Amino acid sequence: MTMNTSTKTLRNHSRWILFFASAPAMLFVVACLGPSQAGASSPAPVRFTNYVQSLPGSSVKFEMVAIPGGKIRIGSPTNEAGREPSDLAPKEVTIRPFWMGKHEVSWQEYVPYVFIEPKEVARNVDRIEGIIDHDGVSHPTPPYGTVYRERGEKGYPALGMGLPAAREYCRWLSKKTGHRYRLPTEEEWEYACRAGSTQTFFWGNQTNQAKEYGWFIDNSGAGGTGETTHPLGKLKPNPFGLYDIVGNVAEWCAQNGTGDQAHRVLRGGAFSEPVSRLRCASRMIEVPEWNELDPQSPQSIWWLSSADFVGFRVVRSFDESADSEPKPHYQPPSTNKTAVVPQTQVAAGTASSPTETLSAEANYQKHCASCHGKTGKGDTALGKKKKARDYTDPKVKSTLRDTAMFKAIKEGLTVEDKHVMDPYADKLKDGEIQALVDLMKKF
Repeated sequence: MTMNTSTKTLRNHSRWILFFASAPAMLFVVACLGPSQAGASSPAPVRFTNYVQSLPGSSVKFEMVAIPGGKIRIGSPTNEAGREPSDLAPKEVTIRPFWMGKHEVSWQEYVPYVFIEPKEVARNVDRIEGIIDHDGVSHPTPPYGTVYRERGEKGYPALGMGLPAAREYCRWLSKKTGHRYRLPTEEEWEYACRAGSTQTFFWGNQTNQAKEYGWFIDNSGAGGTGETTHPLGKLKPNPFGLYDIVGNVAEWCAQNGTGDQAHRVLRGGAFSEPVSRLRCASRMIEVPEWNELDPQSPQSIWWLSSADFVGFRVVRSFDESADSEPKPHYQPPSTNKTAVVPQTQVAAGTASSPTETLSAEANYQKHCASCHGKTGKGDTALGKKKKARDYTDPKVKSTLRDTAMFKAIKEGLTVEDKHVMDPYADKLKDGEIQALVDLMKKF
């Protein structure tokens, strides 16, 4: 049957109208075709769309989501409910297109990197640098006990790794697949989390929908099992199609800065955190207490002994030619706890020297909050592990004595023959210790 010219034209127009009606199709045209002309002799463009990545030599696969580039305002205004001093100040950023893992990195993906085949090992080095394979990639030394920490195995997010381990995993994955995988920058992470939203949470300003999108302290203990991680992808995704982008495990971002001024930051909150940590702008900054239960000296950079709420997801730039390959990072964290940037000063971009006198609030955030929590309840993951007291409990308040508290902070504390707190005599002046005592008694 012969089709007349007008009919052909109408159908062609209809086909193009339907094609341009979809956002992914428009993104494909803008990102992939660029200025090249139809019929021009040039390499086939890479399609910017979701894809499934296989891990060579295994049956493991994971999904990557295409995140379109654009501009957005990140950070949190000073009047945002739940805002913390460590939040970034609001600023507009421009983000180039990139892919991001649909899910947090699972144990199925992470374990092959951790437990490297003996035949792939080129040489052993000390436990700070880990194990080097034939490609020059460093792998973690074996952890004490099980890597899963009784938080779930198949289908659950990998957890408990330090930032160097997450970075080296990306480098290993890049070698395995031929694509340059890496950790997201903070700007990329927040852009992906917001998915166009300018509100407190990507779903709005209210907390009543939080349980639909993320596992946090209010819903991660369903069934009487206590707060813990949950299988990936069981709740709703954000508008970009990213699951567990808030809650479950907090996610490492690429490190900002260098040396003692470097910020090791996680985003998204975790199963053990309050709903305020699910805010798009919320930041968690690594503190030495996350690894204080590690009996090794020096302590491992690969595993965080007291941080089973830490994980990550990977990203890949659309323009890989402009993206540098992830570099190895063997620098062990400073053992001088005073070198950690206090959360109260991160937003201003300054760090105090160990000899400066800080406010009671700053010292509390720096030395106490990881265990006792922001409000003194002792409800953090580390606080629960150490059975920290709830300073807001009237019964506990009635037992507090200035002299005993002062002595415990200055000289350390042992309970039932178990050391639970280091002495701070060489880190805090007597006046700072007394100010901490006064602050904690006011909770």
